Amino acid sequence: MLQRFIGVLHIVYRSYGGENQKGRPSYYSKLLALESTIRAFEELQKGAAELIFLNDGPIPEDRLRVMEASGEIIARANLGMRGSIKAGMALPAQRRWKPGDLVWFAEDDYLYLPQAFADLLKATELFPQAAYFGLYAQIGDRLPSGNPTDETRVPASWQDSEVTLVNGHPWRRALSTTSTFGARVKPVLEDRRMMDMAMESGGAFDHTTCLMYQGHMPYPMFALTEPLRSTKDAKDWLRRAAISAVRAGLNGYQAMRRVTGSSIRLLVAPEPALSTHLETAYLASGNDWEAVARSTKKWAQARGLA
Repeated sequence: MLQRFIGVLHIVYRSYGGENQKGRPSYYSKLLALESTIRAFEELQKGAAELIFLNDGPIPEDRLRVMEASGEIIARANLGMRGSIKAGMALPAQRRWKPGDLVWFAEDDYLYLPQAFADLLKATELFPQAAYFGLYAQIGDRLPSGNPTDETRVPASWQDSEVTLVNGHPWRRALSTTSTFGARVKPVLEDRRMMDMAMESGGAFDHTTCLMYQGHMPYPMFALTEPLRSTKDAKDWLRRAAISAVRAGLNGYQAMRRVTGSSIRLLVAPEPALSTHLETAYLASGNDWEAVARSTKKWAQARGLA
């Protein structure tokens, strides 16, 4: 029987004032990403969600003004990427959110369709067995762009699923998502230690985390020794050896979790994606994101946010 979601969606939006050197589409800006998040948030019923901005260091005035008008601001300094993730992951316990609530951890360079969060809440009803949710995810060996990849680990034990329509949009089991993801609060509390450990493994730690909570062994043999294949000097070798040791430790930890019968989680996501990472090489297929950017700007101007 379908169970209506009666909890609260807590959106934790992690933001940093600077930029990196990733290739970006012509319409990209962090202000645009912020506006699209608020637009999707405002599609929800009042009281169904809250928006929290976790800011690492100073934020440009235009974005800060929009944040102040839209939600709560938590200002921190010198967190760095891992520190920011850990600070966000700590909030469910610190604020004693209810186990049945939903939390969405958001990075500041994603563009959302207006219905993204409304569909997310509906998915929690249609997938009561799911613990984790993506809006931009890898399905098997298919990246969100629709292209296949052989660069990411796909366990032989992973199985696809039948499609379930969520507000008319196809959703299914996903293999992994990024550090922008959703989860029920209870599994976040239970899996937080494992997630902290995975962050020390180098490379795509978010993919490693997804493999582990779904019960897969995170690293095949070739990936254990991969960091040691090209080292620059003794210091670099020690750093890479530490990464290899962490990976071996995560495999051991996962083996122990299997023996003790730790919960195996289900991750589900829409295909095509309802949001996209705003990196040119990894734009999600199935939507005209430039048109979404234009409509987002028009909406923001009408709301006085631009």
